[in-house]
Amino acid sequence: MKNTKTVWFSAYRWVVPADYEAWLETLAKQGWNLQRIRQWDSIRMTFHKTEPKQYRYVFDLNAFPKKDYKATYQQFGWEFMGQMASCFIWRKEYTGERPESFTDQDSLTRRNKRVRNAVLACFLIALLGLIGAAVGMAVHAAFQQYRGLYGLAPAFLICLFFVLYLSWVLRKISRNLSR
Repeated sequence: MKNTKTVWFSAYRWVVPADYEAWLETLAKQGWNLQRIRQWDSIRMTFHKTEPKQYRYVFDLNAFPKKDYKATYQQFGWEFMGQMASCFIWRKEYTGERPESFTDQDSLTRRNKRVRNAVLACFLIALLGLIGAAVGMAVHAAFQQYRGLYGLAPAFLICLFFVLYLSWVLRKISRNLSR
């Protein structure tokens, strides 16, 4: 039996924080656990085969954590697994009732709005790139400089892909703000 399992683009497939947490928890129950999380784990994440565990995972986007941010979580028994960009991943082993890290519905909704706003910023940048590439292509076409179109077409297609993908992510997160 293989002792490691690699998952590609996990953070881009399970885009709603509650879905990402549930996915990690399901793998832990199957005995696939993380040793730690690194910056590039949103692209390639490696799990190790262990005994099945019951963990509660928390995905917390916090671009500017306060001085006592980590200490507060750790004081309540949470293990810091690492971070991907500004996304901090915490876990806590438990038996019985699943622990919560957010004390009320408002704090959970605020976390999800932070995630949505970060995705919205990326969407707007991709949209500006798409508009810029489209304008550039139109200018080149108007002056019959078709050679320039070949350079702008890949940029247009890449920006179009990101605009479509990020609009899907925004819709999915917006529908799940209370989870």
